[in-house]
Amino acid sequence: MRLKIMCDLSNEKFPLNFRRKILMVFKTGLKKAYPEVFEDLYGANRQKDFTFAVYFQDAVFGKEDITVKGKRLIINFSTGNAEQAIMFYNAFMKLRREQIKISDVCHLEVKSVDMVRIAPIETKSIVLHTLSPIVCRDHNRETKKDWFYMFEDEQFIPILKRNLRIKLEGKYGSFIAQDIEKMKIKPINMKKTVAQHYDISIVCSLGLIEIEAEKYLLEHIVESGFGALTGMGFGMLAQQ
Repeated sequence: MRLKIMCDLSNEKFPLNFRRKILMVFKTGLKKAYPEVFEDLYGANRQKDFTFAVYFQDAVFGKEDITVKGKRLIINFSTGNAEQAIMFYNAFMKLRREQIKISDVCHLEVKSVDMVRIAPIETKSIVLHTLSPIVCRDHNRETKKDWFYMFEDEQFIPILKRNLRIKLEGKYGSFIAQDIEKMKIKPINMKKTVAQHYDISIVCSLGLIEIEAEKYLLEHIVESGFGALTGMGFGMLAQQ
């Protein structure tokens, strides 16, 4: 399920590290509507089964901040978990007409929350475009260090597959490894971008990507995101 959340801003200056601020909005709504769900999702380092992308109306990205001349942004939220979708819908609705502090000069107000229909997947091969960048992260649990790869790196596809397997094995079982191994991933028209994530800059990829896989895998990718850090606002895709 997808949600479209329209928001107005009190000031055209928005922090450059915008995903962190949008996550704060999520957390504020969940605390109000479902405090126990908030604790379950954010009280521990739990994997998130959702993704989101933010569109700024008439925006200019600077070195220090984003100038949103239209003073409006749209949060596109997506999850394959129907129960979670309803909870987030209610959480956003709780925030309507409330002035949420983003910075000392900017407040955000949720104006509307709408459900958006996702086109059904009819084939096993689809072309997708990124609504938010794809992050390919190789995380070393022993050293706690991360390496990030872009679409041109030879590690890009193997690591995307490995991370998808790790994410879904608990839900579907070990047999999923075979289906993921058979996946074909082809960057078509992609470019490198660098995104700010909390206090670090990470390399990621934007553009068109073709994926051939079993339909349940494609549905997961479209509904819940692809790559690492989907719950932080990365890896949201839409059918071309």
